[in-house]
Amino acid sequence: MNRLSVTRLQQIIAACMLTAVAVPAAAQSQAPSRPDDGEERRTPYSRWSLGVMSGAQEVDRTGITVGAELGVRLRKSFHLTVEAGRMSDVVTGSRRTEINSYAAYIRDAYRVPVTAAVNGPTVFGMAGLKFMPDGKPAGESSGVRPYVTVTAGLARVEYKPAFVIDGQATSGAGVIVYNVAIGRDLMGTTNRFVYGGGAGVVLGDTWYLDLGARIMRIQTTDHPTTVKRLVIGMGRRF
Repeated sequence: MNRLSVTRLQQIIAACMLTAVAVPAAAQSQAPSRPDDGEERRTPYSRWSLGVMSGAQEVDRTGITVGAELGVRLRKSFHLTVEAGRMSDVVTGSRRTEINSYAAYIRDAYRVPVTAAVNGPTVFGMAGLKFMPDGKPAGESSGVRPYVTVTAGLARVEYKPAFVIDGQATSGAGVIVYNVAIGRDLMGTTNRFVYGGGAGVVLGDTWYLDLGARIMRIQTTDHPTTVKRLVIGMGRRF
């Protein structure tokens, strides 16, 4: 074989080797990248949310409610929630009827003008589950997401009776001089089991607006207390 043929053969071999290397590399660069196992397991959604809320609450009369809620995403569409708040008055109509009956007794027995009132501010803490579609990953617009929630916890109710007798203000304990003893269903502080649920919608993504309706049932002395709440809140997902 002459020198020219050897050189030509070497050029052909080199070209084949370059082709064998270049084709697989080009195919690999065009194929879609596959995330590693860690990336596949990592959720693109926010795991935490924290918000504050305020609104109206109603039992026999309408009052104000304020609170805060912490949420933790457990799995797809399911969230653990922890809520704490305050309600201005949870006195039922039957309790107001009872306090007025005491005032009527004093008025009739002692022939003096009497008015009576009772207020029931309450603080509470509850934990529960919320079902809410995930929407889009954090950082993308999720639009409107409806939700339902169930909760249970503890409520601390403080009943505060007050009387005005012949122009003089007195507490519930002070009417003992008129032979009236106010029971624990109308006076003092009590810790009671509470449970409830609700529904609403969340609007927004990282910063969100929460519009909801809640109902709570407090196992108060003598008879349970049902509280209805309409709340508006805002918060942030992390």
